[in-house]
Amino acid sequence: MSFITNKNVENLPSDNSGQVGNVKPVDRIDPMQSQAFSDLVQNKEENKLAESTAENGEITPEELQKQIRENLFKNGFNKALEKAKEIAKELREG
Repeated sequence: MSFITNKNVENLPSDNSGQVGNVKPVDRIDPMQSQAFSDLVQNKEENKLAESTAENGEITPEELQKQIRENLFKNGFNKALEKAKEIAKELREG
């Protein structure tokens, strides 16, 4: 490790306490295993949300946000589908 300083090199302290030691190499991660792990984590979080909702009889902010996001997507998708049908109808007639 080199230092950029205006002091003489001979006078610098040799403190290695802040340095990272030897790190062992890690095996390559299989994309399928990574996806499976992500799915497990997501399922665990969804189960926690479902349990807390069932226990309290209330909806959590995360669940509310999720429902709003899903509804916005569904509404936007349905509007786009209706618009596409209208355009297809106009093209057939026109």
